[in-house]
Amino acid sequence: MLELLEREPALHTLRQLLQDAHTRGRVVLVAGEAGIGKTTLLRAAADGHAVVWWGRCDALATPLPLAPLLDIARELQPRFANRLAGPRGALFDALIDELRAAPVPVLFVVEDAHWADDATLDLLKFVGRRIEGTHAVLAISFRDDEVTAAHPLRRLFGELPAAALTRLPLQRLSAQAVEQLAQAAGQPAAGLHAATRGNPFFVTEVLREPGAAVPQTVQDLVLARYARLGGAAQAILRVAALVPARVERWLVEALLAPAASDVEACLTSGLLQAEGHGLHYRHELARVAIENALDTPVRQGLHARLLEVLVVSGNPIPAARLAHHAVQAGDAAAVQRFAPAAAAEALQRSSYREAAHHWKSALDFGAVAADDAQRLGWLDAYADACRQLARLDDALAARRELDAAYQRLGDARRQALNLSQTAQLLVLAARKAPADAASRRAIELLEALPPGPELATAYGVEGALRMLDREPASARDWCDRSVVLARRCGDRERELTSIATAAIARMFIDLDAGCAEAEDVLRIARAESRHTITASLLLNLGSALGELMQLPRAQRWLQEAIAFSTEHEMDGSLHYASAWLALCELRGGHWAAAAERAGHVVERAGAWSISRLMALVALGRLRTLRGDPGAAEVLDEALALAGSSDTLQRIAPVRALRAEAAWLRGDREACDAEARAALALAQQRRHAWFAGELAAWCWRAGTLHEAPADCAAPYALEIAGRWRDAADAWQRLGCPYEQARALAEGDAAAQQEALAGFDRLGAQPAAEALRRRLREAGVRGVPRGARATTRSHPCGLTSAEMRVLTLLAQDLRNTDIAARLHRSVRTVDHHVAAVLAKLAVSSRLEAVRRAEREGWLAPTEQSGQRAGSR
Repeated sequence: MLELLEREPALHTLRQLLQDAHTRGRVVLVAGEAGIGKTTLLRAAADGHAVVWWGRCDALATPLPLAPLLDIARELQPRFANRLAGPRGALFDALIDELRAAPVPVLFVVEDAHWADDATLDLLKFVGRRIEGTHAVLAISFRDDEVTAAHPLRRLFGELPAAALTRLPLQRLSAQAVEQLAQAAGQPAAGLHAATRGNPFFVTEVLREPGAAVPQTVQDLVLARYARLGGAAQAILRVAALVPARVERWLVEALLAPAASDVEACLTSGLLQAEGHGLHYRHELARVAIENALDTPVRQGLHARLLEVLVVSGNPIPAARLAHHAVQAGDAAAVQRFAPAAAAEALQRSSYREAAHHWKSALDFGAVAADDAQRLGWLDAYADACRQLARLDDALAARRELDAAYQRLGDARRQALNLSQTAQLLVLAARKAPADAASRRAIELLEALPPGPELATAYGVEGALRMLDREPASARDWCDRSVVLARRCGDRERELTSIATAAIARMFIDLDAGCAEAEDVLRIARAESRHTITASLLLNLGSALGELMQLPRAQRWLQEAIAFSTEHEMDGSLHYASAWLALCELRGGHWAAAAERAGHVVERAGAWSISRLMALVALGRLRTLRGDPGAAEVLDEALALAGSSDTLQRIAPVRALRAEAAWLRGDREACDAEARAALALAQQRRHAWFAGELAAWCWRAGTLHEAPADCAAPYALEIAGRWRDAADAWQRLGCPYEQARALAEGDAAAQQEALAGFDRLGAQPAAEALRRRLREAGVRGVPRGARATTRSHPCGLTSAEMRVLTLLAQDLRNTDIAARLHRSVRTVDHHVAAVLAKLAVSSRLEAVRRAEREGWLAPTEQSGQRAGSR
């Protein structure tokens, strides 16, 4: 099997995973540049296997939703196929049930996932999270050089369970392998590896041309082969180049009516392959080479002809495909006809990214007036799709354009509803002042009109804003007005949403009564399958209880929120719940878990601003308490986000964290200034926990001597000098760091107990400060801390292991690392194994990612790793 040279280990892994799938399913990621042999490897694994599902993602400008499933359904007619036209949830459930019931393992291949639409990405996440309970291997192939840090596929990988994930990165062929291929083909190998750089596709294509000079690029090779064909065969290749995936035979016949000999010439050239009732390029690189060689007028004309034939064919053609050809042809009327229909198809599959692209195409090609009702409908739909994608800037820009249009039209009701939607976007973007202004303006406009459901929504939004700003009495008043009007208008969703908001607000007046109210409406929302309300209640119950230091109860609801959000693919809710759970884990002394969870949220490019903010608070506090590098940058970003929100629940935690950081570095003046920046607002809102924490920092800074009226008990006890009672209070709450900090204010025995607590947690700055105090006081037998070489790394990495980790970040192999460090390969192997074990990760890539999250790598080292991965 010469074509699988240097792929034997990867092929063995795939076959072993298929064997293991009799008892436990897995996900395998097959990564590499274009032409590296991903498809060849997967076809070799599929060869002789009983059940193979094979689907491809298309290189359309806006991909077709769930294209891989459509491929599989067309070829195999699996049981899930009859669910394709129904709700997405039922389709996914049917598919996973079929994989669970499979009598033999299924190889489920999704090719070219770098082109996947949102619905396909959701499918992969849905199946990937449940794969271990199936008899399947989900093989996802993608071009790793096209999957940037912000690519949706990168976020997907972070959502998959690490225990079920295997990575198969494919490397270029070595010079020896290229020479072996050349010998087998009876051709000279001189210069072949240098010219092709070991890309298998390029190598095999060159070897197809005996005696020819080696071309400089794949494009040169493909175009030379194209030029040797006759005009009719070239016409077939041009048409096929404009139809990603495959072009139907009937479409080629309708456009060109080619002779059989011309089709045969295309196949004989090695550029095209026949498959079923269609033709497709043997490799995407060849298709792109031909497409890029076409002049713009020629390309546009061909797209126009393709569109015309597809429209009149009478065949069921997806609107996304018609919209693709319309956009590429530059046909504005056709774009306005097909792009909205394609967006509607995408929304049926919850493919918000594709829907947004189609709405944007319709808007960009629109020749209608700015205030045309149809155009405003497209703009509103585009704003909604962008909100789902967390593209808040795009959504807000669309809402501003709508506001201006409604003002010009004098449509106060629609303007007000749009303003309420704008306010909700601004909350997610952590921008309080403009959110408040938009909400109040919506109410002002609607109260001048006969009351309707729009006013119920506006009142409910205002209630939510007041709840978020911790003004519970005002929040409940607005929510009561919303509920009354929603019931009168028959708007059940709004009624329950406002009841839920009022319940959360009550928690800050009467905790137990508010929780009971929230749990009552949660039962109703679940019974009525109102998933958005359910997710919101779980989030707010968990985060509010966390804010009020009820950690075990908070963690219960947050874990339930994570499970619910995962089940229903609600990533925005998932990230926010994860950020808050990290904060609770940090308070509870579970620092490693908190670091992993908070880092995961910070890495998510699509996370809401408020989710990122709370994750930054957790990560920043963790780095501060452990003395890790990178804390200052995190604190500054958190302040920037919190400052734009200007709400107590965002500002207070950040200011308290920054005060703590200042105190740990011995800057009492900065500690006091940071705490006082939010103390007055916390006292005004009568928030005992925020006011108590901020007041305690002022007390430690020496500027406050009595606890304020509204002050949570543990902080009041600390300020009163009752360190033992304060430590006991923190112990009851399950906060070991705060317990040790209180004990550090006590006698020598208490301070020794505090030191042991700091050391157990890895709280290096506090531990070292306390050691100095004890030694200065003449206390003997003070335990020494960790060695300096391992102290800066909470996982205990030695300096040698840290050097190896730094080189791993540059994507070097063990042999390269050994040469760089002048060590044996075996020694480096041991160091790499130690790094993976200490960081509790299963791969080199995971180790590098954790190092980046924790701030252990300098920016140049991080950029080096990313460059190497390409």
